[in-house]
Amino acid sequence: MHYSQDELLGVLRDKFGYESFLPAQEKVIRKILKGESTLAVMPTGSGKSLCFQLPALMLEGLCLVVSPMISLMKDQVMQVRDLGIEARMYNSMMTQAEQQETLAAMVSGEVKLLYVAPETLLKDWFLSNLKAVKIPLIAIDEAHCISMWGHNFRPEYLQLSELREHFPDATYFALTATAIPRVQKDICKLLAIPEENMVLESFDRPNLLLIVEPKQDSYNRLIRFLSLHPDESGIVYCMTRKRVDTISDKLITDGFSALPYHAGLSDDERHANQEAFIRDKVQIVVATIAFGMGINKSNVRFVIHMDLPKSLETYYQEIGRAGRDGLPSTCLLFYSIADFFSLKKIIFDSPNPQQNYITQTHLDAMVRYGESNHCRRAQILKWFGEQYEQDNCDMCDICLSDKPGKIDATEPAKMFLSAIFRAQENATAEEIIKILRGSKAKAILKAGYDKLSVYGIGKDSSSKDWFALFSALKQQGGLVQASYYKLKLTPKSWAIMKGEESFAMSQSLISQLVESDETQGSGLLFDELKNLRRTLADERGLPPYVVFSDMSLREMAKAYPSDLQSFRTIPGVGDHKLSQYGEAFVKVIADYCEKYGIEPQQPVQMARPVPQKKSPSKSFLVAEYVKAGHNAQEAMLHFGVKLGTIVDHLMIYLEHDGTLDYEQMKNFYPIDPAALQEIYAAFRQVGLEILRPVRDLLQEKYSYNELRLARLIYVCRVQNMQDTEPV
Repeated sequence: MHYSQDELLGVLRDKFGYESFLPAQEKVIRKILKGESTLAVMPTGSGKSLCFQLPALMLEGLCLVVSPMISLMKDQVMQVRDLGIEARMYNSMMTQAEQQETLAAMVSGEVKLLYVAPETLLKDWFLSNLKAVKIPLIAIDEAHCISMWGHNFRPEYLQLSELREHFPDATYFALTATAIPRVQKDICKLLAIPEENMVLESFDRPNLLLIVEPKQDSYNRLIRFLSLHPDESGIVYCMTRKRVDTISDKLITDGFSALPYHAGLSDDERHANQEAFIRDKVQIVVATIAFGMGINKSNVRFVIHMDLPKSLETYYQEIGRAGRDGLPSTCLLFYSIADFFSLKKIIFDSPNPQQNYITQTHLDAMVRYGESNHCRRAQILKWFGEQYEQDNCDMCDICLSDKPGKIDATEPAKMFLSAIFRAQENATAEEIIKILRGSKAKAILKAGYDKLSVYGIGKDSSSKDWFALFSALKQQGGLVQASYYKLKLTPKSWAIMKGEESFAMSQSLISQLVESDETQGSGLLFDELKNLRRTLADERGLPPYVVFSDMSLREMAKAYPSDLQSFRTIPGVGDHKLSQYGEAFVKVIADYCEKYGIEPQQPVQMARPVPQKKSPSKSFLVAEYVKAGHNAQEAMLHFGVKLGTIVDHLMIYLEHDGTLDYEQMKNFYPIDPAALQEIYAAFRQVGLEILRPVRDLLQEKYSYNELRLARLIYVCRVQNMQDTEPV
């Protein structure tokens, strides 16, 4: 049956709260609605579930969803029901009364989506109940489980090939995020799906930063990472239950919010720990691979592997639990070849030689990933049969270290090395950074480091920035780590400190300093919205991410929707969520706008909770540094602040009657001349004060940082008497 674009978008908007489809979604949905059995291989976060949920609402009858895990069923049913869609699951953990109620609702036509495990679905008594129900669509989730080459091969999935005998008229939709070409062919063959009906999306997850580090001193490296990511949710994977218990106990002792998860815990404890994580009651879960398959928590900001995964598919699936909301997230693997031999003892247990051969093939690929010096992203995509076209992904440790173009970091390097010298080469990297940042930690004060001349001279730079500099110095021989991780100077160190040699580092540091569009909204309002989300979720017994994703909250914090009509335009707000949560969120936003003097329904870019101008004296220092010939990257590194902050200081300098050379500012952070002219025209049309209308007029073609830079250059142009047109 043909459905118009308006009909599809109407359901998408009213039920799911989105104005447009993600790539491939509409193509898959149209195939399903036309009755074409389809295999969709789409990465995590690309909206696979919507591809069968939306058609289920438009087709007459019941959509069966085959799912391999109860936790996965529970999570999906919970999210779909919160959209106002009648969904149920049937599994062995339910009471007999619950099972009977579900079957009755199914037969009476009350249910649109029924989630069931493959072994239950194919039981004779269950099939007999389904004969009384019209079933136009059968969706098979985690379809890679059907193939021996799939990383989670499930023999019971093979029985799904029998479904055609029982439901010959149904449309079959197989979906997975992890299937190499051989697995794709197996799925199509066993489910009788024409290979031309495969829809293959790119496996690339561009928001994931991929890092591999040596496993030496891995726990201290873990602590360092977690210290740089406070208040963020993440998963730490370990190979064995014993290691999970050890790591989680140490993290708790060291003051981190962490809980363990593995099959050795009781069902109650495992369930409680999982619920605490998905409800944001605990920040970190330390787990074996038993954790996560049924978790759709959208705001996982990092996934760390303390040990080697058994395959690239396993690794890809596990890191896929990070950044499901599309925001930047980190995937860190601690690699050691010793893990290869440990894994061989654990996983080579099949009496089937073919299965052991497959296991060896997968494990070899994982080792190549850990030891390679080529782009991590390209390696993963190649394994899945995809060619990565770019020379540099800018989001893995290899590409960032190889990125052409260095920035001058001589001055901060001198500061770091001088601190090592003043501490008599008896301090660790963590201690040196605390000295530079003026830490009041007891150990620093007890050692007398607060009396050093370098104490506090680097307080304007974050610990993350100093660690990046430390790593670059270590990599280039500017220092060495001796016993007990004490830092020692080298001949190169002295050459840098004496001014005989400069020091440059990768521009990867700049990627940490430049603000992304996602962080432009008010941080204080975002925190208030998160608190409201948690309260509403607790009242309803839901995980917070089911109410709204972090991405939706960030949009609210940027757009300030202070009535229901404007709130409805936020991505993820459908009719049901609008009626359930709209008034509560709008009230918090409206109160915030009133408290801080923000005009309702007028999105204000980069509004601050308390209008405070930056110190003119600091702005004059920044301006003088720039006027001396330094570019944006050098200024960011020198002052240890983000690009937007540098631009703010320069604007304040101009407001206090300072002048900047127009030609110099055009090269300060180069923007394409044609782009500048286009932005200038928008400024003349809507003004300079608020950037959101400018960005809307230009159809979001340029980032806020580009607009702020263009505004700075434009003001310089006017002040230099090179443009007499009024703004």
